[in-house]
Amino acid sequence: MKIRTTEHLYDLISADLSWRKKELSVFKGQVEKAESGVRPALLRASIALLYAHWEGFVKNCAHSYLCYLASLKLSYVQLRPELAALAMRARLEEFETTNRSVIHTTLVRDIRDDASSRAKIPTGRDAVRTFSNLNYDRLCDILCSVGCDFSRYTPYQDLIDEQLLAARNRIAHGEEDYIRLTDWEDMRVEIIKMMDDISNQILNSATQKSYLVG
Repeated sequence: MKIRTTEHLYDLISADLSWRKKELSVFKGQVEKAESGVRPALLRASIALLYAHWEGFVKNCAHSYLCYLASLKLSYVQLRPELAALAMRARLEEFETTNRSVIHTTLVRDIRDDASSRAKIPTGRDAVRTFSNLNYDRLCDILCSVGCDFSRYTPYQDLIDEQLLAARNRIAHGEEDYIRLTDWEDMRVEIIKMMDDISNQILNSATQKSYLVG
């Protein structure tokens, strides 16, 4: 996917966030109107839906940002360290998994000699790795890799790992799990708040050129 302007980036991220909010709002209305015998099943489904939108948005938002950065054709030396490391991720992973000195030496030489060459920012669908299990630590790793502040989400760790992800996993594995309407509504509000904030961080980084080394 080619994203050449901040306006295009804004349109894509905004549209992606908008339809997710709308669907969650529609589902909220259906759950609230449901009869008592139907509501427990809808609430269980609501956890899976909320998680799907959470993971899907984080992945799409970060991926769109990487596609935008790739279009700028920046060099490694121009990028802030987190993004330069992401651009070299495949090489760094090879470095970690081998004991061969020749590979270690080649990587160090390339870092020294090719700092001014164009950074190979990944833009494939696997560039942002959630592993279908977007817990707090993985969220922090994704946001760090694209140069965003992840520390602001520390207060949400229990919400992400226990209230949302653990419940979603129990439901996905066929376990009976009772979800209260008030609990789901609280999660919906907080998850949307984080999605809004992540969107703002990414878009601000693009417009303020925070991807450049300071």
